[in-house]
Amino acid sequence: MSRPLSARRFAALFSALATGVAVLAAPSATAAEADLATTVRATMLQQHGDALKREWDTQTLREPLFEPTRKSGAWVFGSTTIPMAHGQEHGAPHMALFLARKERSTWRVELDGTAGFAALAAQAPSGVLSDGEKRTFAANQNNRAQALAPTGLGLPWPVNVAWWMGGGPHGNSGNSRPFSSIDFNGGDGRVLSAGTGRVYKSCIVGRSALVKVVHDNGYSTTYYHMYNLTTLADGSAVRTGTYLGNIGNELPCGGSSSGAHVHFSLLRGNTHVSVNGMTIGGWTFYEGSQAYGGYAQRGSTRVSVGGRITNYGGGGTTLPTGTVDAGPNSTVNLRSGPGLSYSVVGTVADGAVVSIACTSRGEAVDGVWGRTDLWNRLEDGKWISDGFVDTGSNEPVASNC
Repeated sequence: MSRPLSARRFAALFSALATGVAVLAAPSATAAEADLATTVRATMLQQHGDALKREWDTQTLREPLFEPTRKSGAWVFGSTTIPMAHGQEHGAPHMALFLARKERSTWRVELDGTAGFAALAAQAPSGVLSDGEKRTFAANQNNRAQALAPTGLGLPWPVNVAWWMGGGPHGNSGNSRPFSSIDFNGGDGRVLSAGTGRVYKSCIVGRSALVKVVHDNGYSTTYYHMYNLTTLADGSAVRTGTYLGNIGNELPCGGSSSGAHVHFSLLRGNTHVSVNGMTIGGWTFYEGSQAYGGYAQRGSTRVSVGGRITNYGGGGTTLPTGTVDAGPNSTVNLRSGPGLSYSVVGTVADGAVVSIACTSRGEAVDGVWGRTDLWNRLEDGKWISDGFVDTGSNEPVASNC
């Protein structure tokens, strides 16, 4: 459990940063990890401490969490999160990924969203960062300067499905600036990734955590208050529509919540950015005169807080997706048409994310969730029963074939 930082402890952490690069001596293996934890926390506070104290209207911050997930030789990767106090205004904690390398007797620590992190990531061994993660981090860094208001991201639920906008643009912690966050709820409550990227979890407590997806388009998105989180390992590739968790009132890292929802935030690196004027899911969001106000605009249609918003995806050729659920089996058969009488033309693995080109009614099948006659034609032309695809809805999520 984290504890508040005293003024003396806060000053001690900052004193380690006089050179501008977080480094501390590491005389032994045990001491090295302790020193790394101190350095990571100090780096986080140096970059975000003063701003968060203003945003959260507090004189002290809770000590940042140190959550290493991978180690290889002189390298360590993980996350660090500054928790909110429980009962503090509605919002979410602030997290960042960190990458550290021991250089002789000192630690070099970089947080994601910086040029230093991208440069260090390119040098990291495969035991710490996969080649896919390196490509994502490099693309995220390279595209950050070109990030545009049409984000290319969808909203965090199935395409062509409407959810409620329970809270319009607001700060990550309520009234704080920038207004980077929006609250959503609806459907069956299943929260899906707003775009392709890599998924990470921090502040894991029981069935909940703060979830972050790093996208290769220069943006990142975070998702808070969820439970029954994805079992995907940190760093796993996700596609638009990959399941992340279920809306809830969970507070693994503090804050408050009334009414199950997902607190959805837009970032560049580990810095929150305003959603005002940003297009997400086919809607352009505008803040109001106060936090939680505002509206979403699409053409001549305007939806205010409390209204329902249909997710039109990230634009371009993005197709709705679903996750294959084979039940007790490892694969599901793909057919040449919408029925079991059609020939088997392939298989797809349990847990795979598939893109759905169109849907049709066909032969009824007893699937994982019961009997259905709905069939999905995938983008490669093969067919799969909707009884084995979790799209977040029992109704079609794509147009008729």
